[in-house]
Amino acid sequence: MPNRATKDSHAPAHFAPADAAPRRKRNVPAIVAIIILAILAVAYVAGAVTFSFIYYPGTSIAGTDVSLSTASDAAERIRDARPVYTLHVEGDGLTWDYAPESIDDLIDVDAMANEVLARNEAFIWPARLISATLGSSKDAKTPVDLSATPDFSAFSATFDETAFDEELGAAVDALNEGRSGTFTPAGAYDPDTNTFSLERAEAGRQLDRDAIVSFAKLKLAALDAQADLTELGEAAFLPLADGHTEEEIEASCTAMNELVGANAAFTMGGTEVARVDGAQIAQWIALDENLTPQLDEEAINAWVNSLADSLDTVGTERSYTRPDGKAVTVSGGSFGWKVDREALAQAVHTAVSEKQTDPVEVPCTQQGDVFTAPGERDWGAYIDIDISEQYARYYDADGNVLWESGVITGNPNLGQDTPTGVYYINNAARNITLIGADDPETGEPKYKTPVSFWMAFVGSAVGLHDATWQASSSFGDPNACYYAGSHGCVNLPYDKAEELFGMIEVGTCVVSHM
Repeated sequence: MPNRATKDSHAPAHFAPADAAPRRKRNVPAIVAIIILAILAVAYVAGAVTFSFIYYPGTSIAGTDVSLSTASDAAERIRDARPVYTLHVEGDGLTWDYAPESIDDLIDVDAMANEVLARNEAFIWPARLISATLGSSKDAKTPVDLSATPDFSAFSATFDETAFDEELGAAVDALNEGRSGTFTPAGAYDPDTNTFSLERAEAGRQLDRDAIVSFAKLKLAALDAQADLTELGEAAFLPLADGHTEEEIEASCTAMNELVGANAAFTMGGTEVARVDGAQIAQWIALDENLTPQLDEEAINAWVNSLADSLDTVGTERSYTRPDGKAVTVSGGSFGWKVDREALAQAVHTAVSEKQTDPVEVPCTQQGDVFTAPGERDWGAYIDIDISEQYARYYDADGNVLWESGVITGNPNLGQDTPTGVYYINNAARNITLIGADDPETGEPKYKTPVSFWMAFVGSAVGLHDATWQASSSFGDPNACYYAGSHGCVNLPYDKAEELFGMIEVGTCVVSHM
């Protein structure tokens, strides 16, 4: 038999599994992963614990940076950095500040610091930390939820929410008083572009009092320093009260733009006294229920009458200083400027319809010599009759005396004073007979007096004329009117009347004064 023992003696004593070494290598990653997870778990727990006691980077309270500080440290920082707090509300034309005397009068600083820390959400600290580090929480714009209730739980007992509401609301109301809240031509007109536009019309919208108060309270509850109303967008405004759509307003603005184009200066004696341009036309446009524009005749007539009232000088009080230095103020009379109101209204219509840009002289039924400011002298050469002096002078436009004479004016004792005022010579005639009123007892004229030189200035009843029956010594006597006064006319020596008659003409200004 074969010797098996010899053959078996060459067999190995032990056989190891063929895959033993590779299996040990595959266990290494798993061990590493477990270690990493353990580290992350420890780091997560440590972070959660840490951010339960300190704030994330970029955290601020009442405008004070409290990054990575504890609640107690944050409270001290706030007191040191912000001994006072102000909420500045601004935008859409509104500016208002809320400023309590101190930060402690507004909030319980310690309670606020703890409340903000409690909102840290420490269990998601990695995401919050990344967000704070990258600044995404600052850059993100969260829509304003005006239905949210502001949290004043950490505010002090001295904070008066009702007073806050009323004071800010009053500021909004005051601003709204200057805004119509409706669509009007004047409100839709933009003087910079000389056009009507939807954007300009919407600028007349009133602010929404409730929305702005709610917005400001949310900012206050967060202790923000600014409440920028532009964050509210359209929510800051009340809709236009008349309820028209944007399309309707746009169409109306387009139609109104067809009415503008005129830019005409209206002048008086070469001086601009008014201008008919887009801004003025906007005041004259009326809209019907369909927003169709048309010129408002009543508005134009009111403007015409107001302008005419400011320009008419006939009968108004005027002041001047005579060349010899005497200051005179006088009112009444027939001389001066008088606007033709009907013709002016027509001139306005023409300027608008034809889009005129050339100057338009204000039409007048009567003109002075020069146009100046209301209440000033508007004549050139003139006859100055000084009743108190019983003296008359004829000045040229430059103030040079061309003629002078003593006079006798109307008798005040008989109620026949010479009228005062600014008049003009309305008739100059030779060799006429002055006829007085009828005597009620006889039915005959009280007097019939022939004169050689007649220069009427108050209708046909009062004028300057020669008076040969007066004593030459009476002319120029300051008391002559009391003992030798006329029926109201201005008596002159014959030679002086003749001289003056040859110098004046119909239209020459006459100023009669005390």
